[in-house]
Amino acid sequence: VWSPDGRSIAFDSHRKGNFDLYRKASDGTGAEELLYADALEKRPNSWSPDGKFLLYSATGDPKTGQDIWGLPLAAGAKPFPLVQTPFNELQPQFSPDGKWVAYQSNESGRMEIYVIPFHPEGGALGGKRQVSATGGVLARWRSDGKELFFVTRERNLMAAEVGVKGGTFEVGQVTALFGGLITGQGVLYDVAAGGQRFLAVMPPGETGNPESLTIVQSWTAGLRK
Repeated sequence: VWSPDGRSIAFDSHRKGNFDLYRKASDGTGAEELLYADALEKRPNSWSPDGKFLLYSATGDPKTGQDIWGLPLAAGAKPFPLVQTPFNELQPQFSPDGKWVAYQSNESGRMEIYVIPFHPEGGALGGKRQVSATGGVLARWRSDGKELFFVTRERNLMAAEVGVKGGTFEVGQVTALFGGLITGQGVLYDVAAGGQRFLAVMPPGETGNPESLTIVQSWTAGLRK
């Protein structure tokens, strides 16, 4: 996960037995820094725009399954549970202004996209709003915070118009953009600033009409003719 200023990357590694959280300079210089380690399996997901918090998904508690935690990056600070229920919650993403968090949860019986206010102290789900209606995973924000993208069970990429009025998060029109995306573990697509370009992992045969590549061998022999 990139830091907001692009100077650092947060990542997970199981070099100590569990998947713990580390940070390293993005230019490769300097030593890796252990951010946090415990008995849970952790995956970093989103860095707050002000650089002060890292959201991560954690697995290993038999009572709560997958949960969402916030890690303050100040020296000596401890992580706090942001969303911790008997259901599975994962893939949290900070909004561009850092005031909201989108994530996916199976509390309805299938994965759906939800948005909650971000409270640095954690433990508060007031103001939660469901964004998807018939299943959704892998939420990503447009850089101005006015659209929220997600992938349906049919592997279609959707764009939901979103906004805040009077402190309440509201969802407007939801539009299908294109299909054929892969869903699963990890980040399988991302959105460029402005929401007009996408980088996605696509299965073979579903990438449209790719340009052909011609390989010419022994081309120097042709020059002699």
